[in-house]
Amino acid sequence: MSTVALSQDPAWPRAGGWPDFPADTSDPVDLAIVGIPTSATSLSPTNAHETPAAIRAALRRYSGHVVAAGRPDTRGAEAEFVLDEALRIVDAGDVADPDTDAGERTAAARVTQLAARAALVVALGGDNALTVPAALGVAGARLADAGLITIDAHHDLRDGRSNGSPVRRLIEAGLNPRRIVQIGIADFANSMVYRERARSLGITVIHRDELHDRPLADVVAEALTVAGAGGGPIHVDLDVDVCDRSVAPGCPASIPGGLQAHELRRMTRLLAADTRVRGIDIAEVDATADTADARTVRLAALLVLEAAAGLAQRQEQGR
Repeated sequence: MSTVALSQDPAWPRAGGWPDFPADTSDPVDLAIVGIPTSATSLSPTNAHETPAAIRAALRRYSGHVVAAGRPDTRGAEAEFVLDEALRIVDAGDVADPDTDAGERTAAARVTQLAARAALVVALGGDNALTVPAALGVAGARLADAGLITIDAHHDLRDGRSNGSPVRRLIEAGLNPRRIVQIGIADFANSMVYRERARSLGITVIHRDELHDRPLADVVAEALTVAGAGGGPIHVDLDVDVCDRSVAPGCPASIPGGLQAHELRRMTRLLAADTRVRGIDIAEVDATADTADARTVRLAALLVLEAAAGLAQRQEQGR
């Protein structure tokens, strides 16, 4: 990413730079951000542990101004808001050593602590191993009735402990697989063994090609219905390698033919707008493998902002 200093304009305030999570008070917050920089057990060589800091830096390239879609007869009168005015956003820093057993437990406990005071927790990865502590932390004592939605090209049901195993590990921890929805599963990125494992477990799989023909809002609605059937909190895993290789070159496992950036951004906002969604993680971006224009990291930063925008819409609808 460019090291040229960003321009300063008081009429164009930048996103990011949010205050630290206040540990000395029980006051509620709207959105809490936390880094869970996993990378040590990745199946692909990665420096994904460096990505939370890169995402925070990339956020400064954007504003927090959001405008609702308009119509020809209402041009100029669209609803609009500024994230920092609509929400209280805080940054809880990074969890140390999340790839170790103790560090993973600490990360889960940290997310539980944040979820107790925030309407939404956004965890910055790290590889997909962060989904285990992020989802366990969001679920807390309600894992048995919690739900999981993954937007990912891969099933993540492998044996062992790696970035290819978080969904299997969560099921073994007590998550009901019939409340798991996987959106974006792609051809040539999985195997018949893991497809059959998903089917036998009762996981709902929405193939990438369905997204060519179905409105994204319908897909999201189906996922929320399935994942929310137990009445518990829903965690969303945004594995950025679901995107097309041209969009996400900084993801080791992204392939040509994946989602476009606007699709992932749209689904993120739709999901965050639902009150049942209490956690979102952003996974599989290796900032050190990105292109010179940092397009993958910038997309990850925009996913943070889309999550915040969805939360602001949620809260406005609840008033």
